Amino acid sequence: MKRLFVVVFAAVVALVVTALSPGPSLATSGSGSKHSAVASAHDAAKPKPKPKPKKWFPAQGAYFNTPRHGAKQWVLHQHIVAAINHAKPDSYIRIALFSFDRKYVASKLVQAKKRGVHVQVLLNDHQVTPAQRMLHRALGTNRDKKSFAYECSHGCRSRGENLHTKFYLFSHTGGAYRTVMTGSVNLTGNSAMNQYNDLYVINNAKRLTKRFLVLFDQMKKDKPAHPAWLVQKAGKSFKLEATPFPNSGPHHDPIISILNKVKCLGANGGTGNKVHHTIVRVIMHAWNDDRGRYLAQKMRQLYARGCDVKLQYGFAGASVRDTFASKTKRGFIPVHTTGKDTNEDGLIDLYTHQKELLISGHYGKSRHTRLVVTGSSNYNIEGLRGDEEIFLIKNRFGAWKDYINDFTRMWTKFSTRVKYIPYPNADPTDPTDPTTTTRAMGMGSSMVEPRAQVVRFTIAQEAKPGGPAWEGD
Repeated sequence: MKRLFVVVFAAVVALVVTALSPGPSLATSGSGSKHSAVASAHDAAKPKPKPKPKKWFPAQGAYFNTPRHGAKQWVLHQHIVAAINHAKPDSYIRIALFSFDRKYVASKLVQAKKRGVHVQVLLNDHQVTPAQRMLHRALGTNRDKKSFAYECSHGCRSRGENLHTKFYLFSHTGGAYRTVMTGSVNLTGNSAMNQYNDLYVINNAKRLTKRFLVLFDQMKKDKPAHPAWLVQKAGKSFKLEATPFPNSGPHHDPIISILNKVKCLGANGGTGNKVHHTIVRVIMHAWNDDRGRYLAQKMRQLYARGCDVKLQYGFAGASVRDTFASKTKRGFIPVHTTGKDTNEDGLIDLYTHQKELLISGHYGKSRHTRLVVTGSSNYNIEGLRGDEEIFLIKNRFGAWKDYINDFTRMWTKFSTRVKYIPYPNADPTDPTDPTTTTRAMGMGSSMVEPRAQVVRFTIAQEAKPGGPAWEGD
């Protein structure tokens, strides 16, 4: 009985203490008042503010389209248009390129102008498309104004040739300042639907932007530049070279100067192939005439010395093909063509428009260099005479990875072994075999290796208006 009394007494004490103690809401309110408890409950019921949306930035790296593959063919244009759409008021968009026929892109540039963006566009004068006329009406053509759209007369810094560079500069777009986009892509339907192209994008590139602005400011004067051959470094990673080049021939050529630094053996640091031979890759739109021949001879020489060389092109002249067909002590150099005649009318209508040289391994004094050379310059004499850009990206692993992966994609999926070289029997099941022939995925059309008798427009002839849709690039 006594024990029961103790238990009951303890329970009663506990109930009294609980009743006299402040509740949880009062304790958390920091005040013993009823009003504080109500306010605390109200605050807890209020929805939390939504986090601010993240700023948009241009996606950095190298990008590549796939013509005739739905949305993939427009991916480079999408990068450019997105940067136009996010350009901030009072910022600058500066564009220099060979061909422009996209009314959709023109409308986006006009909209940017209306919201206070300064838009400056330099174009070649081989044609004036409806898209260009849209820009004329909205931006004017006066190069002394903050906005203009202007066609240079037979080149901007050169005479008698073309403005053939392709670069896009944004002083402030989204959350990024000083964005540089450059590569092989024009703003044409042809550049997306019939061509393989590249576009390299980098943000907050202060020194590189300054180098491109020097070039752009010279170009907008529309008169021969002095010096004509412009070489500008931007830190250790970038070099911008601009033609016209004053000399020609194998002893002075800027591409030969690059290749002369290649040593085929002794690559290390994971930059060479499995046996430490330096890797050399080329994917080139047009490779022809006497300049093309001596560049082909240099590639053949590097292959004979032991470099790991693979070459692709859209079109090659007869002397270039003859050079590739000349056997070395190691055998024949591995060569593919991307040029295809999908209409079977004797004309190449699907092809690479890239102008890339990739080197990995023993280069100069370094045994572990990675070098990407891109831009607008083809391997022919026109690639030195007009307004061309040769852009070097050195020891930036991300850029190297993007470009070498795309080369492999093109080699295995969108090119075929040339037919004029008598390669030994290849293993068709081995995609790493340099002589393996691979048909383009989803094309189902005949592959045509362009010979001398096949009609092919040169860059100079592409300037003629009214030709096929692909003629203007």
